[in-house]
Amino acid sequence: MSTINDSGIKTEQLAMVNANWSKEFAENSIESLILTYNGRIEAIISNNDAMAIGAVEALQKYGYNKEDKSKYVSVFGIDALLEAKDLIDNGYMMGTICHYPRSFAEGVYIIGMNLINNENPIENANYKIQNGSIVIPISYQEYIEK
Repeated sequence: MSTINDSGIKTEQLAMVNANWSKEFAENSIESLILTYNGRIEAIISNNDAMAIGAVEALQKYGYNKEDKSKYVSVFGIDALLEAKDLIDNGYMMGTICHYPRSFAEGVYIIGMNLINNENPIENANYKIQNGSIVIPISYQEYIEK
């Protein structure tokens, strides 16, 4: 959210749900939010595609993200699952991110080895610490359409 706001796009976060990486939990949570916010939801950003797919399925139960483009909520995920790509290709989901697990694994290894050797976790790495978290630059590719 901070990246979106920092880019100059004004946002209002209506809710934040921990769907525990679960499609079903995300679907149930979004159904509740649809009833609570009655047409005010404009976008859903999920930390994985399973939750994004659950969000799309919940939206579709209430007539959103189908053929009527006037009833559309932009949904984004991460992982580039085939089911998410199909939803994107059919216009029911906005996008996903294809990330490369090797970059993440290398980052975890470097940080782990630094900690084992009693060094700064980001010693000799192109990482930074931001708000108490280590930021590892990971290669990715957007998937917005076929």
